[in-house]
Amino acid sequence: MNSFSLLPALLSDVLTSLPARPQLLALGEPSHGLQVFPQWRNRIFRVLVQQHGFRSIALESDLLAGQRVDAYIRGASNAPLDEVMAAGFSHGFGAYAANRELVSWLREFNTGLSAAEQVRFYGFDAPMENFWAASPRPNLLALHAFLSRELGTVEPDAAHIQALCGDDARWTDEAAALNPARSAGDTPEARQLRLLADDLHTLLRREAPRLQPLPDFWQAQMHARTALGLLRYHANMARSAPDRLSRMLALRDLMMADNLSAIARREQERGTTLVFAHNLHLKRGPSAMQLGDERSEWWGAGALCHQRHGPAYAFIGSGLGRSGLLGVAEPDPNTPEGRLWACPDPVQLLPTRELASLLTPPLQDRRDFPPQAFALRAAELPQLDGLLFVRDADH
Repeated sequence: MNSFSLLPALLSDVLTSLPARPQLLALGEPSHGLQVFPQWRNRIFRVLVQQHGFRSIALESDLLAGQRVDAYIRGASNAPLDEVMAAGFSHGFGAYAANRELVSWLREFNTGLSAAEQVRFYGFDAPMENFWAASPRPNLLALHAFLSRELGTVEPDAAHIQALCGDDARWTDEAAALNPARSAGDTPEARQLRLLADDLHTLLRREAPRLQPLPDFWQAQMHARTALGLLRYHANMARSAPDRLSRMLALRDLMMADNLSAIARREQERGTTLVFAHNLHLKRGPSAMQLGDERSEWWGAGALCHQRHGPAYAFIGSGLGRSGLLGVAEPDPNTPEGRLWACPDPVQLLPTRELASLLTPPLQDRRDFPPQAFALRAAELPQLDGLLFVRDADH
Protein backbone atom coordinates (compact mmCIF):
# COMPACT_ATOMS: atom_id res chain seq x y z
CA MET A 1 0.00 0.00 0.00
CA ASN A 2 2.29 2.73 -1.29
CA SER A 3 -0.11 5.63 -0.84
CA PHE A 4 -3.23 6.60 1.01
CA SER A 5 -5.00 6.89 -2.35
CA LEU A 6 -5.07 3.08 -2.66
CA LEU A 7 -6.83 2.59 0.66
CA PRO A 8 -10.46 3.18 -0.46
CA ALA A 9 -10.24 0.51 -3.18
CA LEU A 10 -8.51 -1.97 -0.87
CA LEU A 11 -11.07 -1.42 1.87
CA SER A 12 -13.91 -1.89 -0.59
CA ASP A 13 -12.31 -5.13 -1.71
CA VAL A 14 -12.19 -6.41 1.86
CA LEU A 15 -15.77 -5.34 2.62
CA THR A 16 -17.23 -6.87 -0.55
CA SER A 17 -15.46 -10.16 0.22
CA LEU A 18 -17.47 -10.54 3.46
CA PRO A 19 -20.52 -12.83 3.44
CA ALA A 20 -22.69 -10.01 4.81
CA ARG A 21 -22.36 -6.41 5.93
CA PRO A 22 -21.19 -6.65 9.55
CA GLN A 23 -22.58 -4.70 12.49
CA LEU A 24 -19.18 -4.92 14.21
CA LEU A 25 -16.04 -4.69 12.07
CA ALA A 26 -13.05 -5.47 14.30
CA LEU A 27 -9.53 -4.32 13.46
CA GLY A 28 -6.73 -5.73 15.57
CA GLU A 29 -3.20 -4.70 16.44
CA PRO A 30 -0.45 -7.18 17.38
CA SER A 31 0.88 -5.14 20.30
CA HIS A 32 0.03 -1.97 22.18
CA GLY A 33 2.50 0.88 22.00
CA LEU A 34 3.29 0.81 18.26
CA GLN A 35 1.90 4.06 16.86
CA VAL A 36 1.75 2.79 13.28
CA PHE A 37 -1.32 0.62 13.91
CA PRO A 38 -3.57 3.31 15.47
CA GLN A 39 -2.35 5.67 12.73
CA TRP A 40 -3.58 3.27 10.05
CA ARG A 41 -6.75 2.72 12.07
CA ASN A 42 -7.42 6.45 11.77
CA ARG A 43 -6.91 6.40 8.00
CA ILE A 44 -9.12 3.35 7.61
CA PHE A 45 -11.85 4.81 9.80
CA ARG A 46 -11.98 8.06 7.85
CA VAL A 47 -12.65 6.11 4.65
CA LEU A 48 -15.25 3.96 6.40
CA VAL A 49 -17.05 7.04 7.70
CA GLN A 50 -16.89 9.06 4.51
CA GLN A 51 -17.55 6.31 1.96
CA HIS A 52 -19.25 3.43 3.80
CA GLY A 53 -21.55 5.12 6.30
CA PHE A 54 -19.85 4.03 9.54
CA ARG A 55 -21.11 6.16 12.41
CA SER A 56 -19.26 4.86 15.49
CA ILE A 57 -15.92 3.60 16.72
CA ALA A 58 -15.20 1.51 19.83
CA LEU A 59 -11.72 1.30 21.35
CA GLU A 60 -10.14 -0.96 23.96
CA SER A 61 -10.54 1.64 26.69
CA ASP A 62 -12.75 2.19 29.73
CA LEU A 63 -16.36 2.53 28.56
CA LEU A 64 -17.23 4.91 31.41
CA ALA A 65 -14.32 7.23 30.70
CA GLY A 66 -15.17 7.09 26.99
CA GLN A 67 -18.36 9.03 27.60
CA ARG A 68 -16.21 12.13 28.16
CA VAL A 69 -14.67 11.69 24.72
CA ASP A 70 -18.08 11.15 23.11
CA ALA A 71 -19.48 14.31 24.70
CA TYR A 72 -16.47 16.29 23.44
CA ILE A 73 -16.56 15.08 19.84
CA ARG A 74 -20.31 15.70 19.57
CA GLY A 75 -20.02 19.26 20.92
CA ALA A 76 -21.77 18.55 24.23
CA SER A 77 -18.58 19.39 26.13
CA ASN A 78 -16.13 22.24 25.69
CA ALA A 79 -13.53 20.83 28.06
CA PRO A 80 -9.91 21.40 26.99
CA LEU A 81 -8.62 18.64 24.70
CA ASP A 82 -5.78 17.85 27.13
CA GLU A 83 -8.35 17.20 29.85
CA VAL A 84 -10.45 15.02 27.55
CA MET A 85 -7.44 12.91 26.57
CA ALA A 86 -6.32 12.50 30.19
CA ALA A 87 -9.74 11.61 31.61
CA GLY A 88 -11.41 9.97 28.60
CA PHE A 89 -9.03 7.05 28.06
CA SER A 90 -7.69 4.25 30.24
CA HIS A 91 -4.48 2.18 30.05
CA GLY A 92 -2.46 5.30 29.17
CA PHE A 93 -4.03 5.42 25.68
CA GLY A 94 -4.84 9.11 26.07
CA ALA A 95 -1.15 9.87 25.60
CA TYR A 96 -1.09 8.33 22.11
CA ALA A 97 -0.70 10.95 19.38
CA ALA A 98 -2.91 8.88 17.05
CA ASN A 99 -5.74 8.88 19.59
CA ARG A 100 -5.47 12.64 19.96
CA GLU A 101 -5.62 12.99 16.18
CA LEU A 102 -8.69 10.74 16.10
CA VAL A 103 -10.54 12.78 18.73
CA SER A 104 -9.69 16.07 17.01
CA TRP A 105 -10.84 14.77 13.61
CA LEU A 106 -14.09 13.40 15.04
CA ARG A 107 -14.96 16.74 16.67
CA GLU A 108 -14.25 18.57 13.42
CA PHE A 109 -16.23 16.05 11.35
CA ASN A 110 -19.26 16.21 13.67
CA THR A 111 -19.45 20.00 13.71
CA GLY A 112 -22.67 21.15 12.07
CA LEU A 113 -24.14 17.64 11.71
CA SER A 114 -27.36 16.47 13.29
CA ALA A 115 -27.22 14.00 16.17
CA ALA A 116 -28.30 11.22 13.80
CA GLU A 117 -25.44 11.99 11.40
CA GLN A 118 -22.71 12.48 13.99
CA VAL A 119 -20.09 9.80 14.68
CA ARG A 120 -20.13 8.39 18.20
CA PHE A 121 -17.14 7.31 20.28
CA TYR A 122 -17.20 4.35 22.67
CA GLY A 123 -14.83 2.63 24.99
CA PHE A 124 -15.74 -1.03 25.37
CA ASP A 125 -13.31 -2.22 28.03
CA ALA A 126 -14.14 -2.64 31.70
CA PRO A 127 -12.83 -0.10 34.23
CA MET A 128 -9.75 -2.14 35.15
CA GLU A 129 -6.03 -2.28 34.50
CA ASN A 130 -3.60 -5.20 34.56
CA PHE A 131 -3.39 -5.37 38.36
CA TRP A 132 -6.57 -3.78 39.67
CA ALA A 133 -10.27 -3.46 39.03
CA ALA A 134 -12.47 -0.56 40.03
CA SER A 135 -14.89 -0.48 42.93
CA PRO A 136 -18.51 -1.24 41.98
CA ARG A 137 -19.65 1.73 44.10
CA PRO A 138 -19.99 4.47 41.41
CA ASN A 139 -21.93 2.20 39.06
CA LEU A 140 -24.23 0.85 41.76
CA LEU A 141 -25.01 4.34 43.02
CA ALA A 142 -25.62 5.67 39.50
CA LEU A 143 -27.96 2.76 38.71
CA HIS A 144 -29.77 3.20 42.02
CA ALA A 145 -30.16 6.96 41.41
CA PHE A 146 -31.68 6.37 37.97
CA LEU A 147 -34.16 3.77 39.23
CA SER A 148 -35.12 5.87 42.25
CA ARG A 149 -35.68 8.95 40.13
CA GLU A 150 -37.85 7.15 37.60
CA LEU A 151 -39.63 4.52 39.74
CA GLY A 152 -39.78 6.02 43.22
CA THR A 153 -38.22 4.60 46.39
CA VAL A 154 -35.86 1.67 45.71
CA GLU A 155 -34.62 -0.38 48.64
CA PRO A 156 -32.06 -0.43 50.08
CA ASP A 157 -31.22 3.25 50.06
CA ALA A 158 -28.05 4.75 48.65
CA ALA A 159 -26.49 5.15 52.09
CA HIS A 160 -26.70 1.38 52.64
CA ILE A 161 -25.02 0.72 49.27
CA GLN A 162 -22.30 3.21 50.17
CA ALA A 163 -21.73 1.49 53.52
CA LEU A 164 -21.49 -1.97 51.95
CA CYS A 165 -18.99 -0.74 49.36
CA GLY A 166 -16.83 1.13 51.84
CA ASP A 167 -13.62 2.83 50.76
CA ASP A 168 -12.75 2.36 47.07
CA ALA A 169 -9.17 1.55 48.08
CA ARG A 170 -10.42 -1.80 49.44
CA TRP A 171 -11.29 -2.81 45.88
CA THR A 172 -8.40 -1.29 43.93
CA ASP A 173 -5.55 -2.83 45.95
CA GLU A 174 -3.09 -3.98 43.27
CA ALA A 175 -1.69 -6.64 45.61
CA ALA A 176 -5.00 -8.53 45.27
CA ALA A 177 -4.18 -9.48 41.68
CA LEU A 178 -1.49 -11.87 42.92
CA ASN A 179 -2.73 -12.49 46.47
CA PRO A 180 -6.36 -13.63 46.81
CA ALA A 181 -6.30 -12.94 50.53
CA ARG A 182 -5.97 -9.19 49.80
CA SER A 183 -9.14 -9.12 47.68
CA ALA A 184 -12.39 -7.60 48.93
CA GLY A 185 -14.39 -9.73 46.52
CA ASP A 186 -15.54 -12.50 48.87
CA THR A 187 -16.33 -10.55 52.03
CA PRO A 188 -19.86 -10.68 53.48
CA GLU A 189 -20.40 -7.15 52.17
CA ALA A 190 -19.30 -8.15 48.66
CA ARG A 191 -21.67 -11.12 48.63
CA GLN A 192 -24.54 -8.85 49.68
CA LEU A 193 -23.58 -6.40 46.94
CA ARG A 194 -23.74 -9.12 44.27
CA LEU A 195 -27.30 -9.96 45.29
CA LEU A 196 -28.21 -6.29 45.45
CA ALA A 197 -26.71 -5.60 42.01
CA ASP A 198 -28.65 -8.53 40.58
CA ASP A 199 -31.88 -7.19 42.10
CA LEU A 200 -31.29 -3.71 40.66
CA HIS A 201 -30.45 -5.13 37.25
CA THR A 202 -33.57 -7.28 37.32
CA LEU A 203 -35.68 -4.24 38.20
CA LEU A 204 -34.14 -2.32 35.29
CA ARG A 205 -34.94 -5.16 32.88
CA ARG A 206 -38.42 -5.70 34.30
CA GLU A 207 -39.34 -2.05 33.81
CA ALA A 208 -37.57 -1.70 30.46
CA PRO A 209 -40.75 -1.05 28.41
CA ARG A 210 -41.36 2.05 30.55
CA LEU A 211 -37.74 3.13 30.91
CA GLN A 212 -36.26 2.46 27.47
CA PRO A 213 -37.50 5.71 25.87
CA LEU A 214 -35.65 7.76 28.49
CA PRO A 215 -32.35 9.33 27.37
CA ASP A 216 -30.47 7.91 30.39
CA PHE A 217 -31.60 4.31 29.87
CA TRP A 218 -28.44 3.42 27.89
CA GLN A 219 -26.25 4.70 30.72
CA ALA A 220 -28.32 2.83 33.31
CA GLN A 221 -27.82 -0.42 31.40
CA MET A 222 -24.12 0.32 31.19
CA HIS A 223 -23.89 0.88 34.94
CA ALA A 224 -25.80 -2.35 35.63
CA ARG A 225 -23.51 -4.43 33.37
CA THR A 226 -20.41 -2.86 34.84
CA ALA A 227 -21.41 -3.28 38.48
CA LEU A 228 -22.28 -6.95 38.02
CA GLY A 229 -19.15 -7.60 35.97
CA LEU A 230 -16.87 -5.96 38.51
CA LEU A 231 -18.42 -7.88 41.38
CA ARG A 232 -17.92 -11.18 39.52
CA TYR A 233 -14.34 -10.19 38.74
CA HIS A 234 -13.55 -9.28 42.34
CA ALA A 235 -15.14 -12.51 43.58
CA ASN A 236 -12.84 -14.46 41.29
CA MET A 237 -9.82 -12.46 42.47
CA ALA A 238 -10.58 -13.72 45.98
CA ARG A 239 -10.44 -17.38 44.86
CA SER A 240 -7.36 -19.55 45.37
CA ALA A 241 -7.67 -21.84 42.37
CA PRO A 242 -5.32 -23.05 39.60
CA ASP A 243 -7.42 -21.36 36.90
CA ARG A 244 -7.76 -18.06 38.76
CA LEU A 245 -5.81 -15.95 36.25
CA SER A 246 -7.52 -17.58 33.28
CA ARG A 247 -10.89 -16.74 34.81
CA MET A 248 -9.83 -13.14 35.43
CA LEU A 249 -8.86 -12.78 31.78
CA ALA A 250 -12.06 -14.50 30.66
CA LEU A 251 -14.29 -12.31 32.82
CA ARG A 252 -12.68 -9.15 31.48
CA ASP A 253 -13.28 -10.29 27.89
CA LEU A 254 -16.84 -11.28 28.76
CA MET A 255 -17.44 -7.70 29.90
CA MET A 256 -15.89 -6.46 26.65
CA ALA A 257 -18.18 -8.70 24.61
CA ASP A 258 -21.27 -7.62 26.57
CA ASN A 259 -20.37 -3.98 25.92
CA LEU A 260 -19.81 -4.61 22.21
CA SER A 261 -23.15 -6.40 21.92
CA ALA A 262 -24.86 -3.45 23.61
CA ILE A 263 -23.11 -1.03 21.23
CA ALA A 264 -24.17 -3.14 18.24
CA ARG A 265 -27.81 -3.02 19.37
CA ARG A 266 -27.67 0.73 19.91
CA GLU A 267 -26.01 1.43 16.57
CA GLN A 268 -27.84 -1.08 14.35
CA GLU A 269 -30.04 1.58 12.74
CA ARG A 270 -27.12 3.98 12.17
CA GLY A 271 -24.45 1.77 10.65
CA THR A 272 -21.47 -0.46 11.33
CA THR A 273 -19.13 0.13 14.29
CA LEU A 274 -15.36 -0.12 13.84
CA VAL A 275 -13.84 -1.93 16.83
CA PHE A 276 -10.12 -1.49 17.55
CA ALA A 277 -8.17 -3.52 20.11
CA HIS A 278 -5.39 -6.05 20.52
CA ASN A 279 -5.68 -9.11 18.26
CA LEU A 280 -5.85 -11.21 21.42
CA HIS A 281 -9.23 -9.73 22.34
CA LEU A 282 -10.75 -9.74 18.85
CA LYS A 283 -9.76 -13.10 17.33
CA ARG A 284 -12.40 -15.76 16.73
CA GLY A 285 -10.49 -18.67 18.26
CA PRO A 286 -9.39 -19.24 21.85
CA SER A 287 -6.93 -16.77 23.36
CA ALA A 288 -3.83 -17.80 25.28
CA MET A 289 -1.10 -16.02 27.21
CA GLN A 290 2.01 -17.17 29.03
CA LEU A 291 2.31 -15.38 32.39
CA GLY A 292 5.53 -16.55 33.97
CA ASP A 293 5.25 -20.29 34.46
CA GLU A 294 1.49 -20.29 34.02
CA ARG A 295 -0.27 -20.57 30.69
CA SER A 296 -3.75 -19.08 30.64
CA GLU A 297 -6.40 -19.90 28.04
CA TRP A 298 -9.85 -18.36 27.66
CA TRP A 299 -12.45 -17.23 25.12
CA GLY A 300 -11.90 -13.60 24.13
CA ALA A 301 -14.42 -10.93 23.23
CA GLY A 302 -14.07 -11.70 19.52
CA ALA A 303 -14.87 -15.38 19.99
CA LEU A 304 -17.92 -14.46 22.07
CA CYS A 305 -19.13 -11.86 19.56
CA HIS A 306 -18.65 -14.33 16.70
CA GLN A 307 -20.76 -16.88 18.58
CA ARG A 308 -23.46 -14.28 19.30
CA HIS A 309 -23.57 -12.31 16.07
CA GLY A 310 -22.35 -14.73 13.39
CA PRO A 311 -21.56 -12.92 10.11
CA ALA A 312 -22.53 -9.61 11.73
CA TYR A 313 -19.09 -9.83 13.38
CA ALA A 314 -16.04 -9.57 11.10
CA PHE A 315 -12.37 -9.51 12.06
CA ILE A 316 -9.44 -7.96 10.23
CA GLY A 317 -6.33 -9.12 12.05
CA SER A 318 -2.94 -7.46 11.90
CA GLY A 319 0.60 -8.64 11.45
CA LEU A 320 4.02 -7.09 11.94
CA GLY A 321 7.28 -7.72 10.14
CA ARG A 322 9.94 -5.84 12.10
CA SER A 323 10.03 -3.47 15.08
CA GLY A 324 13.03 -1.99 16.84
CA LEU A 325 10.83 -0.93 19.76
CA LEU A 326 9.79 -4.54 20.38
CA GLY A 327 13.21 -5.95 19.51
CA VAL A 328 11.73 -7.96 16.63
CA ALA A 329 14.01 -8.53 13.64
CA GLU A 330 13.22 -9.51 10.04
CA PRO A 331 10.96 -12.60 10.05
CA ASP A 332 11.96 -16.08 8.93
CA PRO A 333 10.75 -16.63 5.35
CA ASN A 334 8.80 -19.75 6.32
CA THR A 335 6.52 -17.87 8.75
CA PRO A 336 3.33 -16.03 7.72
CA GLU A 337 5.09 -12.72 8.38
CA GLY A 338 8.05 -13.88 6.29
CA ARG A 339 5.85 -14.60 3.28
CA LEU A 340 4.25 -11.18 3.58
CA TRP A 341 7.66 -9.55 4.13
CA ALA A 342 8.66 -10.70 0.64
CA CYS A 343 6.20 -8.19 -0.80
CA PRO A 344 7.95 -4.78 -1.03
CA ASP A 345 4.85 -2.77 -0.10
CA PRO A 346 5.34 -1.22 3.36
CA VAL A 347 1.68 -1.81 4.29
CA GLN A 348 -0.73 -4.39 2.89
CA LEU A 349 -4.48 -4.74 3.38
CA LEU A 350 -5.59 -8.11 2.08
CA PRO A 351 -8.97 -9.85 1.84
CA THR A 352 -9.18 -13.52 2.77
CA ARG A 353 -8.86 -14.88 -0.78
CA GLU A 354 -5.59 -13.04 -1.43
CA LEU A 355 -4.28 -14.00 1.98
CA ALA A 356 -4.97 -17.68 1.27
CA SER A 357 -3.08 -17.56 -2.03
CA LEU A 358 -0.04 -15.92 -0.42
CA LEU A 359 0.12 -18.00 2.75
CA THR A 360 -0.02 -21.54 1.43
CA PRO A 361 1.22 -24.43 3.64
CA PRO A 362 3.59 -25.40 5.03
CA LEU A 363 4.08 -22.50 7.41
CA GLN A 364 5.88 -22.18 10.73
CA ASP A 365 4.68 -20.02 13.58
CA ARG A 366 6.97 -17.19 14.54
CA ARG A 367 8.68 -17.54 17.95
CA ASP A 368 10.63 -14.29 18.35
CA PHE A 369 7.89 -11.98 19.63
CA PRO A 370 8.03 -10.62 23.21
CA PRO A 371 5.25 -11.56 25.68
CA GLN A 372 3.21 -8.39 25.06
CA ALA A 373 3.02 -8.99 21.30
CA PHE A 374 1.48 -11.87 19.38
CA ALA A 375 2.57 -13.24 16.02
CA LEU A 376 0.26 -14.64 13.36
CA ARG A 377 -0.58 -18.32 13.81
CA ALA A 378 -0.87 -20.46 10.68
CA ALA A 379 -3.78 -22.45 12.14
CA GLU A 380 -5.74 -19.25 12.80
CA LEU A 381 -5.36 -17.65 9.37
CA PRO A 382 -8.63 -19.18 8.01
CA GLN A 383 -10.48 -17.39 10.84
CA LEU A 384 -9.54 -13.95 9.49
CA ASP A 385 -11.75 -11.83 7.25
CA GLY A 386 -8.77 -9.79 6.18
CA LEU A 387 -5.28 -8.79 7.28
CA LEU A 388 -3.47 -5.50 7.78
CA PHE A 389 0.27 -6.16 7.55
CA VAL A 390 2.89 -3.54 8.42
CA ARG A 391 6.30 -4.50 7.11
CA ASP A 392 8.41 -2.29 9.40
CA ALA A 393 6.90 -0.45 12.37
CA ASP A 394 9.93 1.87 12.53
CA HIS A 395 9.27 3.46 9.13
